[in-house]
Amino acid sequence: MNDKHTIFVCQSCAGNWQNGREVGNSGGYLLHQELTTQLATNPLAEDFEVKPVKCMGACNRPCVVAFAAAGKSTYLFGDLDRTALAEVSQSILECASLYHSKPDGTMKWSERPERLRKSVIGIVPSIEIPISI
Repeated sequence: MNDKHTIFVCQSCAGNWQNGREVGNSGGYLLHQELTTQLATNPLAEDFEVKPVKCMGACNRPCVVAFAAAGKSTYLFGDLDRTALAEVSQSILECASLYHSKPDGTMKWSERPERLRKSVIGIVPSIEIPISI
């Protein structure tokens, strides 16, 4: 598939808050930075982009990422360990490679990297929109 795939990363996840204000960088921000760094030297860089999202609405399951691409199911993953960002990012990119290889994006539990087997929050089927001329 030649369409660009996207890894969305929640920027609000695992934030440190004091008196209603965020202090320092959130776990989601740091995960986004690590993923961007690792993707830059990965062959997937041609096919994927990492995009920050202010909030992905899974606040009780930080850190959160999603895989999305045209014509494929969207996967939402949570409970990603902010204390092991390098390893988590590596697992995310392994899973992204698998996602890219699947025509409809469907990934079996047993195929996914260990860190992403039990962390699925949701799978949203793709919507095929017919193009009329």
